Amino acid sequence: MKIPEILLIQTPHSPGALASVLNVIAEAGLLLEDLTSVWHGRDDTLWEITVDTGNAARAELVDRLNALPRARFITWADHTCDYRHGGNVEMRSRVAIVTDGSAVLRRGNFLARASLAAIEGKAALFAELVGISGIPMLIESGAVDHFVDVVCAIAPSFGAILLEDIGAPRCFEIEQKLRARLPMPVLHDNQHGTAVVVLAALLNASRQIGAPLNSLTVGVIGLGAAGLGIARLLHSHGVKRLLGTDLRAQAIGRLAQLHGHRESVKHILERADAVICATGAKGLIAPERVRPGQIIFALSDPDPEIEPAAALAAGAAVAADGKRINNVWCFPGLFDAALRAHARAFTDAMLVAAANALATAAPAGQLLPDPLDASVHAQVSQAVQAVAREELRDGKVRMR
Repeated sequence: MKIPEILLIQTPHSPGALASVLNVIAEAGLLLEDLTSVWHGRDDTLWEITVDTGNAARAELVDRLNALPRARFITWADHTCDYRHGGNVEMRSRVAIVTDGSAVLRRGNFLARASLAAIEGKAALFAELVGISGIPMLIESGAVDHFVDVVCAIAPSFGAILLEDIGAPRCFEIEQKLRARLPMPVLHDNQHGTAVVVLAALLNASRQIGAPLNSLTVGVIGLGAAGLGIARLLHSHGVKRLLGTDLRAQAIGRLAQLHGHRESVKHILERADAVICATGAKGLIAPERVRPGQIIFALSDPDPEIEPAAALAAGAAVAADGKRINNVWCFPGLFDAALRAHARAFTDAMLVAAANALATAAPAGQLLPDPLDASVHAQVSQAVQAVAREELRDGKVRMR
């Protein structure tokens, strides 16, 4: 039985490049149903080519397309599941919001059902801000491999996976294994969503003090999911002097992989130009330990390591807490972009693009824009889509 299916083909801007692709399709005896340009870059174009084909013809057709000197086969997409074509039933892009309840805000390690309210809130924000259907999924599993197996089993029903409220260090292993096994974007929000917003806020804070971010020494106190996610993205952005501290040897080992250096809390406060705290320890930083001119982000919620007002009174140039720096600023736009661009994964370049878009959208003198302004999330999505498609054009990341 033949069914309509879509080929994603990339061709350069040269005479005859597209014609050679269509000739291969014609020689294979396939009926061309539709031809659409879905992205037009500086040097090449991404085409959606809809044909009547069947599984038996796939391998031979792909081999012949890949043999062309001026075209590149990207992937197949089932026409019946393509959300951009019309029909009698509306299908929206869907995201699984998955948790095991091991790091529930303000509660710690509870059963997954304790996190239901939080991930239902994520679903509401997805729907309101970018029109995505987010489906809460509670998985009560203590074993990493079992959790991963369950997520992989349900993944075909979704376009992307958002991991939420999963504690360190299991969150690192879970995300790594899911990314290796699933051909779709997977993101642990507590790590990477927080990191994107912190990077955006740091970009604006560094402008306020008149120094490029990558020239600063940045200290991260608390290397759990959020702290290590922040450290990793700062390293990717180009921060060269990265200090950190944590009670767990494994966390220090992960910091070392990022070329960061272990220091005590005391030495970080003495040496760092920007200090980011993600410890959960209320009042960890006494006002007298703040160095004049520092940037202080105390992110533990609801009780920060130091209140922003106290940090500013002690001489900090910029101070904020977890109420003002929260991953709500970025996850809607990130996932909207990934789904629209058919991305297979989130890359550091996509995360940095989101941070730059957030920083640019902030009004003068503020660290971040209004998180409930849908236009902000649209700007983030557009910036991330541009990077995702550029990476596709360069062959760095295949699209779904």
